[in-house]
Amino acid sequence: MFLKQFYSNLKIKDKIFFISLLLLFIFGSIGLVSFQYFTKLYEKRIYQESANMLNMSSTIIDNELRAIEDLSFQISTDDMIQKYLKSIQGSEFNYEMYVNRTNLILRLGTFASSERYISSIQIVDSFGANYFIGFDSEIGNAEIDLNQLLVDSNGANVWSNIDNENRIISARIIRQKENLSLQELGTLIIEIDMDILMDQLINLSPNRYVITQGEELFYQNSDSNVATNEFTQGLLDSGYNVEEIDGDDFLVSYKQSRYTDLTYYNFLPYSYLTSQTNLIKIIVVICLLIMFGFTIFLSRRAAQNITKPLEDLTAKMKQIEKGNFDGSVARFSNYHNDEIGQLQVDFKIMLDKINELIRENYQKQLVIKETEYKALQAQINPHFLYNTLDSINWFAKINKQEKISILAESLGNLMRNIISKKEPLITIKDELEIVHNYVTIQKYRYTNRLQFELHSSQKFQNSRIPKLSIQPIVENAIQHGLEEMITECKVSVIISEFDDDLIITVADNGPGMDEETIHSIYAGDVKSKSSGIGLNNINERIKLMFGESYGIVIDSERGAGSKISIILPFLK
Repeated sequence: MFLKQFYSNLKIKDKIFFISLLLLFIFGSIGLVSFQYFTKLYEKRIYQESANMLNMSSTIIDNELRAIEDLSFQISTDDMIQKYLKSIQGSEFNYEMYVNRTNLILRLGTFASSERYISSIQIVDSFGANYFIGFDSEIGNAEIDLNQLLVDSNGANVWSNIDNENRIISARIIRQKENLSLQELGTLIIEIDMDILMDQLINLSPNRYVITQGEELFYQNSDSNVATNEFTQGLLDSGYNVEEIDGDDFLVSYKQSRYTDLTYYNFLPYSYLTSQTNLIKIIVVICLLIMFGFTIFLSRRAAQNITKPLEDLTAKMKQIEKGNFDGSVARFSNYHNDEIGQLQVDFKIMLDKINELIRENYQKQLVIKETEYKALQAQINPHFLYNTLDSINWFAKINKQEKISILAESLGNLMRNIISKKEPLITIKDELEIVHNYVTIQKYRYTNRLQFELHSSQKFQNSRIPKLSIQPIVENAIQHGLEEMITECKVSVIISEFDDDLIITVADNGPGMDEETIHSIYAGDVKSKSSGIGLNNINERIKLMFGESYGIVIDSERGAGSKISIILPFLK
């Protein structure tokens, strides 16, 4: 509730800025969460790929070690090797023995040159003599271990390593196969340079590769310097773990050999795995910061572009509120085709109309003042006029001048009713009294040429109608009829009701009007020839008082007289 009220009270530009930041935060959060999720998937995929690579490389190494075992068996059972060893044994040193030893070494050389990773091939005969080809290596304590391993191997190939060197040894007892005597002729030792073998078979960069035999270190490449008990505890046949070694995290993939008791380990630095993702994270954060900056800048500019015209419009409205209706207030530097531009246009139109209404009202006030001045001139001491007409009436009666008396009395009553009654609505009875006095005066003026009839009911007498709404119509009928006719002019007033409306009809047998004249009357183009209160004036007064559904209806044809109906609400 507080946030809603807080947001509602913000300015529009602040709302736009707030929404932009909110959207950036939402999409940025979604992006970071998605990136973190896919990073985890990527790392898991790397783990699986590392395990798969180790599985493949261990298979390659197993196959190569098996090939070395086959080579060892091939050498130990070679006819020429056995022949040379047999001839050497028990013979005194002579030229023939020298030749046999030389031939034995040459024969070993043919096998040693078969693979580049074979450092040397040695044969130790039963008398302890050593025959080797290749790089001489100090086997040292490994020979003591070999003798025990060979005794326990029952003639099978055994593997061992040389301390502090990345070299391993394949050893086998050579037994005489002739006549299946199985006499021991010597020991075959093949020394393998594991660095060359690993470089030849697999690409280790940036991995660290370790091979163990049980819990003994069998091989590790130059980048590895770990103790076997740091990672060999509780491992299964194959899999991977994240281990901390010497303060650094490593992805350790391991695989048991399918043919030997060797276990292969691949150490992939965890920093190598995360270096790419960390770089991507940095790029993402930088992009988010750039997007944040651009969002702030663009949202501010967009908000300013939207709210600046509104602020200008508000400032101009405040000037109008203070009473400054000058047309220059609504003048804007430029207009756009958007909603704000439409507001500016509408505001200018509104101000123009207000100024137009102010001018019209000013002109009307001038007319009203002028009319009031003229009315004041016309109403100077009305009692003086009433008393004068009353005096004329009594002088006429004294002198037996009945017509003059009636005219003076009717004129006085007419003026008294018109001037003294200030209300805008009067009763039909009062309005008909004004009509009666006016008709009386006109009958004496036109003698027998005017005939007037009134058809009304007593129930309409107290109904209220606008003042001077019937008399001016009767006056127009008499004026237009008698001026254009040489025969008798008949004027009748009929008052009736229809539903809740009052219908007052003034009919005459005058010359009538055509359609053009009727339209001109409705438009106010035709002025009254008598009192100055025209039909259009009466029609507008009625509509202003009672609404557009009321007013005057003209029914007339040229040469057929006229019927003018006043439609009013029946106000009892």
